[in-house]
Amino acid sequence: MEPEDGTESRDATADEIRMAIEALTTEESARLRLAATYCLPGSEYDHFQELINEAVVRAMSAAAGGSGRHWKIGVKFIAFMIMTVRGLSDDSRESLVQRKTKRLELMTAEGGSSEDVIGALGHFNPSVLEHAVENQERIERQERAKADADAIDAHFANDDNIGWIVMGHKDDQSPAEIQQISGMSQTQYNSARRKFRRGLSKLFPSRSTK
Repeated sequence: MEPEDGTESRDATADEIRMAIEALTTEESARLRLAATYCLPGSEYDHFQELINEAVVRAMSAAAGGSGRHWKIGVKFIAFMIMTVRGLSDDSRESLVQRKTKRLELMTAEGGSSEDVIGALGHFNPSVLEHAVENQERIERQERAKADADAIDAHFANDDNIGWIVMGHKDDQSPAEIQQISGMSQTQYNSARRKFRRGLSKLFPSRSTK
């Protein structure tokens, strides 16, 4: 998320991060815990606090000159933390998928064909040609979906409220859940929702319905 217009934009120091953590209100802390809880499924993290702690570690590491994610002064700290938590969970899920894929490849290399390995895992095994066609179609769908998602993220990059709606849609959250995490009122949510729909119509005019 971008800093608000006219505000300072620089990387926060470790001390500023500590002060921001201590300054979190009860409501903001609850929003952060709720966001972390929503992000847990499919990731390698077992508890929301583990995910939050990792976000803090990454922020402090970046502030000290190491790897991690920088908090820009001017961006709301609670928004930065929730975005970092989401990024960590997304990275974790992608990593788990990659590890499972490599494990399957290793099993294949160590003995037997890929058909034998997949069969041993209890999966239905179509013909090689059918599998290749389905896999190519899946890849193409994923590429189109990613291109659409990237275009949407770029188009609404400077609108925090729409950013919450986009993130909520990705996680199949209800309007009530999005409002609870983002802190938006019903009026703010409705306004952002209308703006979001208008933006989508401009981005994808051939797909919009009258």
